[in-house]
Amino acid sequence: MNQPLQARIHTRGYSLQRKLAPWLLLAPPILLTAWLKYYLIIKAFYMSLFDYNAIEAPGPFVGFANYARMFSTQYYWDAWSNTFVFLFLTLIMTFLIPIVQALFLNELIRLRHVFTTLYIVPALIPTAVNMIIWKWIWHPDYGVANRILLFFGGQPQAWLSDPDFTKFCIVFPGVLGGGLSVLLYLSAIQGISREMIESSQLDGCTGWRRIVHIILPNIRFLIFIQLVMAVILTMQLLDAPYMYTAGGPSGASTTMGVYIYNTFQQDFNYGRGSSASIVLLCVIAVMSAVQMKLDRSQKN
Repeated sequence: MNQPLQARIHTRGYSLQRKLAPWLLLAPPILLTAWLKYYLIIKAFYMSLFDYNAIEAPGPFVGFANYARMFSTQYYWDAWSNTFVFLFLTLIMTFLIPIVQALFLNELIRLRHVFTTLYIVPALIPTAVNMIIWKWIWHPDYGVANRILLFFGGQPQAWLSDPDFTKFCIVFPGVLGGGLSVLLYLSAIQGISREMIESSQLDGCTGWRRIVHIILPNIRFLIFIQLVMAVILTMQLLDAPYMYTAGGPSGASTTMGVYIYNTFQQDFNYGRGSSASIVLLCVIAVMSAVQMKLDRSQKN
């Protein structure tokens, strides 16, 4: 065999190895993702078509009757209403406020490291411990929140027991515990080219104009990612409402996550719980697709 032929065979073998190596490395996580994620989605849709019986699975086939019964209950639509109220409060309080905090923090010359440390400390507290502390703060009899109101001449409030305040009280701790978001935004802002900032100042683009025309456009990629994650996580919200009020009072903090959990764990209605999960998945998928479409259209 001549040397040119051997060289071509060796080159083809090396090229094949280069093409196969990434797939071999990616195969285990792809298979695990397909099994632990997509198989469960298909299984949930399958369960939603039955009056599911865990003992004698799958039980009688009912088609889309679980969806029809679910859509006809007011409790289900109340859960959707609560979910979107939580989404609105989250976007205002724990999505927009960290951006403003990072913008102000970027303007500080002294004590910047002190404030960044203060922002990150609440994020180090375990979620369960943080919720216990805030339940004590919102306590109507000896909580700090009512003490502050009394100091300024206000009237004590029931807070977590009042349907008008419950959602606000559940979301508000995220304002103080959102230090990671603040630091991410601050890092992105400080990563903007100094030459760009200085040239904009020479052109008279300072103050509010610099924020609108220079800083925000350059961190838009991070803002968009945080927005998508905020929407997805809030639409799936379960732990905070359940640990604070277990979905109360009178269902005022029952999100779709709490509704699905109660349907599975309290009502043992696996068919309807699976139906609610599939509908929630579809809604989140549509909302995420719309967000990505809007972001792509703005780039164009």
